[in-house]
Amino acid sequence: PFASIDSHDNALEFGSLHGYPFVLKSRRNGYDGYGNATIRNADAIDEGWKKITRDADDVDLYAEDFVSFESELAVMIARGRDGSIATYPLVETVQRSHICHLVSVPARVDDDVARRAMQYACGAVEAINGVGIFGVELFVTGDGEVLVNEMAPRPHNSGHYTIEGCVTSQFENHIRAVMGWPLGSTELRAPAVAMVNILGRGDESGMLDDYPSALANPRTHVHIYGKRESRIGRKMGHVTVLADTLEQAIAEAEASEKAVRFLPR
Repeated sequence: PFASIDSHDNALEFGSLHGYPFVLKSRRNGYDGYGNATIRNADAIDEGWKKITRDADDVDLYAEDFVSFESELAVMIARGRDGSIATYPLVETVQRSHICHLVSVPARVDDDVARRAMQYACGAVEAINGVGIFGVELFVTGDGEVLVNEMAPRPHNSGHYTIEGCVTSQFENHIRAVMGWPLGSTELRAPAVAMVNILGRGDESGMLDDYPSALANPRTHVHIYGKRESRIGRKMGHVTVLADTLEQAIAEAEASEKAVRFLPR
């Protein structure tokens, strides 16, 4: 269930009708935990409202029923001007404080869940007659239900692994799609790939300190975005590792991420 929310009273009505917790969201410009708040009881509405609107009067909100999920999946889909589709491998994502920490591929789900996830994701892109690259995020519930969470009509953080991990990156296939060119292969270049985001810790500048340590592993690819300032949770870059096993890729990517250091402010 979901509903347009224009006032605190609307939010109270939604909670009374559908129960708590529910999620209050901004209709526009929400990302990485910004623009949403989990409302666990009626007393939390005011705090959640202020978190999202920051006391602005022109922020349109809506409410959604809270989904208790077991895992999160994502898939990048390129759709050409002629309707052709290229699907990237299904990935598993791990969030920390509503911000993506880890992307790993192939996703550790059974064939039926994978089939439905890909079917729903492709259906979502085709439903809007989209052209270009799309990132589709999905939930898997405890009873095996697959739900579409959101769709981003652009290159997406969960697809950054494709730069080194796939024959054709999400960025190249976006250009191919909008130009009407044939879509490139989305095959993996290794049996397993993991990407870990490098997040700001709040007490750093945007200037790198220890970069070589992160590159000690020859399978590691480090991307630094060149942002001038670091803030807590801000995406400062990412690390990608290609390996023979998923466990190996994840362990090495997380170790390389920890080795990246920025100069203090």
